[in-house]
Amino acid sequence: MQEAAALPPGQQEAMIANMVDGLDKRLQADPNDANGWIMLIRSRMQLGQTVQAKQALDRGLKAFKNDGAEAKRIREAAATLGV
Repeated sequence: MQEAAALPPGQQEAMIANMVDGLDKRLQADPNDANGWIMLIRSRMQLGQTVQAKQALDRGLKAFKNDGAEAKRIREAAATLGV
């Protein structure tokens, strides 16, 4: 994290975007991570990517369609974040 803090702002933003995209790809490969979906939704909202946040919510809910408790947790987190 110290290395990231030392980067110029443009490079910091690019590094963060790459990390978020990496999380998205990881969840595409292994969608059974409710905390990961919540993190992805939060990250997309922080980046101002509201459409992608909604898509992440939809994909996360689809991944947990047979697990009501986890789906509820994802929905509640998304609602708190304004998705």
